[in-house]
Amino acid sequence: KAAHAAYGDKVAFLGINVTVNQTPQRVRKYLAEHKPPFRTLYDDRGTSIRAYGVPSTSFIAVVSKEGKVIYTGLGSDQNLDPVLRQVTAQ
Repeated sequence: KAAHAAYGDKVAFLGINVTVNQTPQRVRKYLAEHKPPFRTLYDDRGTSIRAYGVPSTSFIAVVSKEGKVIYTGLGSDQNLDPVLRQVTAQ
């Protein structure tokens, strides 16, 4: 949420839920309770897992406007400021 608050007017944030331990109903419940400030998608075919080589849940990928992956990381305690500053400076 902090990254979205700081950079949400300059970059697009997407949450992508996958079928690993998730159902559409569980995702809807989570969204209703937590109200993330970004668009959330449900990937029922695992396309995003294969496309970005996702090793587990809570995976973050930052993609440049050219479509190049410039950052990947796991977990919610990542400092995204440097990479988001880089993306928004381009």
